Amino acid sequence: MANDPSLRIIDPEVEDKNEKFSAALMGAASGQIFGLVAFLMGCVGGVMSDQQTGLVDVGIGMGIFAIFSLLHYGISRRWLGPADPRRIQASLAFFGPAFLGGLLYFYATFADTDWPVLGYAGGFLFLFLTGKGVLSLEHTPPRSRKTTYVFSPFEGQSLLIVVLVGSILGVGVGMSSQGHRAIGRGPFARTFLSEQILSARHQADLLLFGLPHSYRLVKALSEARRRGLPVRVLVTAEAAGNYSAEIRSLVSAGVPVRILPVHLPTFVRPMALFDKRILLTGSGGWGSLSPDGGGSMHMEANILSQGRIHASQRIFDTLWPQSSLPATPAPPRTP
Repeated sequence: MANDPSLRIIDPEVEDKNEKFSAALMGAASGQIFGLVAFLMGCVGGVMSDQQTGLVDVGIGMGIFAIFSLLHYGISRRWLGPADPRRIQASLAFFGPAFLGGLLYFYATFADTDWPVLGYAGGFLFLFLTGKGVLSLEHTPPRSRKTTYVFSPFEGQSLLIVVLVGSILGVGVGMSSQGHRAIGRGPFARTFLSEQILSARHQADLLLFGLPHSYRLVKALSEARRRGLPVRVLVTAEAAGNYSAEIRSLVSAGVPVRILPVHLPTFVRPMALFDKRILLTGSGGWGSLSPDGGGSMHMEANILSQGRIHASQRIFDTLWPQSSLPATPAPPRTP
């Protein structure tokens, strides 16, 4: 320890300068840690509750981490000088895959894909490789005589903070989010269904056994169709007979409606699918023949529900071509 040249600081001004830069570099590393905490919070929330909300939190973490990584490099460059050309070449091995990870995140989050879970993998690659790339550019700071500074978000103490704080916040977000929970019945279910239709970005598929009190539903489907959202509605033959006026309203608004075969498999129940990421089940007064029929509406939107969401989407896609168009009423006779 006594032979360590980094501790042979004689000039008090140099020592003071190093302490100030060390504190600034540690502050930038703290910002990177906050970014990792947001990433882990999004992962935990996506597993517990809502994968789309989790992806948004992951994106926030990526943004925070990228900003403070640039700040980290800027402080290091000002303090220790520019990077060696050989370090720049070596850092490309990190920054190239990190860029691809960022692209994977944006594709999985915003594109119409069956695998939004890939966004979490893309976010992890971006954070880990960006951090390693920045550290590979920087010179090793001199050791402090006064205290121990944490310059990297990947040190043991930093990762412990990330795991503890990120997990706690993720559990809190997961418990408070609306994903993967019972919604309710009757007007609560119908209002929530209408909100999901209006907030869908890529598609909305509904399989209904009835359309009780359907004013909000018809209005939401018509508005979604006007803004160009691909919408498909399947109804049973019994519902088509009991709610013919509502179905005519949907058809006149340009909403594709088809009548299901009379004999359906027993596992087919009322459901709604949005963007291949959200599944609503249980009639709850929105997909049954009676205003309050069936169990409460239940929402499934977390990472663990992805298999069930895909299976339900396949059922809908199989039933759609097997279903028939609603009968067109004959025009009135002219005298």
